[in-house]
Amino acid sequence: MIDELKKGLSLCDDKYADIRYEEDEMTRMSYRKELESFYNSVQNGFHLRVLAGGGMCSASFNNREDLPRIMKETSAAAKIGRKYRDREIDFKLAKPVTDRVLPAPRENPRQVPLEEKLRLLTHYNRLVLKMPTIQSTILYYYEWVKNKSYLNTENNAVEQQQVICGISGEIIARDGKSMENVRASVGGCEDFTMLRNREDVFERKAQIVSDLLRAEKPASGTYRVLLNQPMVGLFIHEAFGHFSEADLVKDNPGLLKRLRIGNQLGPDFLNVVDDPAQYGRPGYYVYDDEGVRGTRTTLIKNGVLTGRLHSMETAADMGEDLTGNGIAVGWRHTPIVRMSNIFVEPGEMDFESLLDLVGTGLYICDAKGGSTMGDEFAFGAQYGFEVRRGKTGKLLKGINMSGNLFVTMKKILGIGDDIRFGERGGCGKDGQTNPQSGSGGPHTVIDDVIIG
Repeated sequence: MIDELKKGLSLCDDKYADIRYEEDEMTRMSYRKELESFYNSVQNGFHLRVLAGGGMCSASFNNREDLPRIMKETSAAAKIGRKYRDREIDFKLAKPVTDRVLPAPRENPRQVPLEEKLRLLTHYNRLVLKMPTIQSTILYYYEWVKNKSYLNTENNAVEQQQVICGISGEIIARDGKSMENVRASVGGCEDFTMLRNREDVFERKAQIVSDLLRAEKPASGTYRVLLNQPMVGLFIHEAFGHFSEADLVKDNPGLLKRLRIGNQLGPDFLNVVDDPAQYGRPGYYVYDDEGVRGTRTTLIKNGVLTGRLHSMETAADMGEDLTGNGIAVGWRHTPIVRMSNIFVEPGEMDFESLLDLVGTGLYICDAKGGSTMGDEFAFGAQYGFEVRRGKTGKLLKGINMSGNLFVTMKKILGIGDDIRFGERGGCGKDGQTNPQSGSGGPHTVIDDVIIG
C-alpha cells in the first residue's frame, strides 16, 4: 500500500501533504441475559491532509482513483480556508522513518476461532447468572483490528497493525424493588490470554452487586477519601488529562495561564505520565496517526506541570516538542490530540498506611462514569466502604464525588505503591470515541472531597 500512497502524493506540489489508508475490522458478540447479537464488519478508506497557502484542509474517501481530483480540491480548499484565519497553519515534523509494526501477543485473537470466543463469553455470562439475585447481564466480546499505512511528503512511511480485544459489560442485580448494577471488564489489549481464566473478576463483581442491594448511601458532606486504582485513573484522565491535550488549551489564555509549564499543581510527591509504550494497556501503540513515534511524556513531576500532549499542528503552534499523540479513530477522521495511557506514578505508601491516613472517611471504588465542565468535575463510583479508625467498614452505594481540579490536586495527601491499569479503554472527544485510551494509578488519599 505504501507504493500506492507514494504515487498519490507525487501529485502534490504544495508545502506539505500526508495520506493515511486504514482498514478497520470489528467483531462484536453480546448477551443481554441471552445471546442478543453477533456481527463482523470491515470498512476501509483514505484520509488526506494538505497544507497549502497557509491553510490546511483534509478529506476522506474510499476510491483511490479519486485521489488526483481530491488532491486538487483539498489544496484549493486549504488556500481558501486561510482567508478566514488570523494566522497560518503549520506542522512540526518528525524525523522521517520507514517502519512496519505488527502485534506480537502471546495469543493473537485473530487466530482464535469465533466459536471459542463465543464459548468464553457464554461461560462468563452463565457464571454470573447462577447467583440468585442476578437478574440480567449486558456482556459483550469486542475486537478491533486496524491495518494502517501512513505516508507524508517528507518520506515518513509507517505501516502498522493494531489489535484490541476484551470482554466487558454490566451485571444487574434485583431484590424486590431494589436494583443495582456494576461493570466488569477484562482484556483491553492485543493478547487474548488476558481474557482466559478470569472467573474471579466476574464472580467478585456479581457478589458486590448482590451485596449492594442491602447497602446504604453515605450522608452528603465533605470527606477524606481513599480512591482505588480505577477511580484514580478516572480522576486523572477526566479532571486533569484533557487539560494536558494542547488543542483544548492553546487558544484559551485564561486556562493557559493556570496551566503554564512550571506551575505547581499538586504536592511534591505527585507524578503524572502519559505513555503509549505501556504494553498490554488499552492505550498502547508505537506510532500515532501522524506517523510520529509515541513517547513517554511526563506531565507533572514533583507536583509541577512539566509537559503537555501534542499533535504536529499544536507542537508547531505552541513551540513545544512532539509527543506522538495525534490520533484518529478511523479513516473518516483527521487526527486530534488524545491521551494514550495516562496514569499517576506509584508512591511509597502501602494500603494499610493509606487507610490510617484516612482515619475516618470513605474508601471509594471502581469508576461509574462522570462529567466535567471546565475545571469542575463530578464522578460516580460503583461502590465504596465506610472507613473508621483506619479500618474499612460497611459497604456503601450511590457514591458521587465532585470538586474543582486545581483545588483537589493540592488536597492529595498520600499515594500508594500499588499501581494498576483499567482493562477497558475509551474516551470521547470531538465526535471520536477512541477505544485505545487507558488510565490507571495507585490507591490515593485526597482530603476535603465533596460527596453527595
